[in-house]
Amino acid sequence: MATELEQRRKQEVASTAAEQMNHSGAAYRPDVDIYASEDEVVFTVDMPGVNKGDVTIQVDETDSLVIRGKNSHAEPQKPALRQYHVGDYYRAFQLSDDYDKDKIAAKLENGLLEITVPKREELKPRKIEIKA
Repeated sequence: MATELEQRRKQEVASTAAEQMNHSGAAYRPDVDIYASEDEVVFTVDMPGVNKGDVTIQVDETDSLVIRGKNSHAEPQKPALRQYHVGDYYRAFQLSDDYDKDKIAAKLENGLLEITVPKREELKPRKIEIKA
């Protein structure tokens, strides 16, 4: 029976022509949890071995949120058992026009990248005052 660790092994990203132009080595698709509220959407990205200066987050011309991380972890030589593969990370998500792409914020702590994308102000719910 496969352990949870073996089941959650990083999935390698299938290379597209655009990725091949921008990325030359092995790239893995990190696990991501997405939390949505009335005000924002938060992406929590698992990126072990990645330092703050080795992450790039961009919104491209197609409104895709593109996340890249360079893994700085050095792999030991001749492992007896390998369940974790070292490589760089790549994920992309399509953002709708509901979100304010100019106010995206991110933080990286202990290998966990958190990206907050707020909704545009005019789309957030607002309270209506009732007058007598």
